[in-house]
Amino acid sequence: MSAGPGAFPWDDAVAARARAIGLVLPADAVRAIVAHARSVLRDNGPLHLTAIDDPETFVERHIGESLEGAALLPMEIAGTLVDLGSGNGFPGIPIAIARPGLALHLVESSEKKAMFLRTTLRDTGLTGVVVARHVTRAPELPEVEGIDVLVTRAMGDWERVLPRVATKLATRGKILLWAVLEADRVIEREAWRRLRLVERRPLLGRERSFIYELSPGQ
Repeated sequence: MSAGPGAFPWDDAVAARARAIGLVLPADAVRAIVAHARSVLRDNGPLHLTAIDDPETFVERHIGESLEGAALLPMEIAGTLVDLGSGNGFPGIPIAIARPGLALHLVESSEKKAMFLRTTLRDTGLTGVVVARHVTRAPELPEVEGIDVLVTRAMGDWERVLPRVATKLATRGKILLWAVLEADRVIEREAWRRLRLVERRPLLGRERSFIYELSPGQ
């Protein structure tokens, strides 16, 4: 039987999951990631932030898969990170913790979840902006001049929204999309013609789930 959230060795589990994908996180980064995880589980009941309440699975899926996105980014990367449809803060918060040169913007249409994200940023000591608005196209995100890294995981209607918001990508910006294999067909659509698939990397231990990395250009 898995340990309950209180008895579970969160710090060790997060550090080990990071090492499994080649990331060595400082102790303060691990603590911040754990604080985020505890916030999600604490407020999960009323906000429906996740269907996963087992700590081991939580570390593997939410934290680990977010850090797999961070591992695709250079350690020294700087600029603006936008997590579109952030919800519970994954993958944006762990990525920003692992890549502190990125200025975090969490975009969430639910005001209640946006309030949760603001509280979580405070609890983790992470600097960031929460945009409590339904964003479906670039002009609806005036808070950022250009996006260096645009991420989204489990956001509804991403097929239509991502290529619209992607017009705000910086010249060397990139998209990280957590999706299943069927996304291959989506990114071949005419609406995606301004984006180029750089890599499709399988998530650790998952057969049909991937991180798609895309950049501007053909």
